[in-house]
Amino acid sequence: MPARAFGCRLVAGLAGIFGLLPGGQVAAATADTVSREYQVKAAFLYNFTKFVEWPSQHFANEDRPLVIGVLGRNPFGGELEQITWGRRVNGREITIAFIDTAAAAAAADLVFVCAGEESRFEAMSTALRQAQVLTIGESPRFADAGGMITFLREADKVRFAVNLDSAERAGLKISAQLLKLATDVQHKSKPP
Repeated sequence: MPARAFGCRLVAGLAGIFGLLPGGQVAAATADTVSREYQVKAAFLYNFTKFVEWPSQHFANEDRPLVIGVLGRNPFGGELEQITWGRRVNGREITIAFIDTAAAAAAADLVFVCAGEESRFEAMSTALRQAQVLTIGESPRFADAGGMITFLREADKVRFAVNLDSAERAGLKISAQLLKLATDVQHKSKPP
């Protein structure tokens, strides 16, 4: 499939999965309890798992589920569970974990760091990198602490920036298709 066609299908698919309807409305049963912002962020978290490649030795076996962890308060309500219910990524079930310790965070595959939890993230960032955990946050401080993907608010839209250097240090490969959708990609040139 040509790259342009794939990119168009990717954008259309992401919009469909995010539940975006004409007029910028979000279709979700939890619209009254979970903000539109966190409905969109939950959809992004699920979709990020499809565009990241973990090292082959990361998963102990083929049956182990892919774990999305949330560090801090749960701003998603039941939205993450609803979006991931019954879905698989690369043949793996998806489970959601609300984590409170560095050990629990290191056992996840993707960790969302809620705003206000940057200090806790900084304390465990080395362990998460060594455990090859994709880290996603929502504040400028998170990006400065070595977070891999940072959500940004631009007017009424949720965007994201990627710190490719942090991801590569953890041994993660982020798809070029996902990088095209990022508003910013931080990547230092590799020496020859």
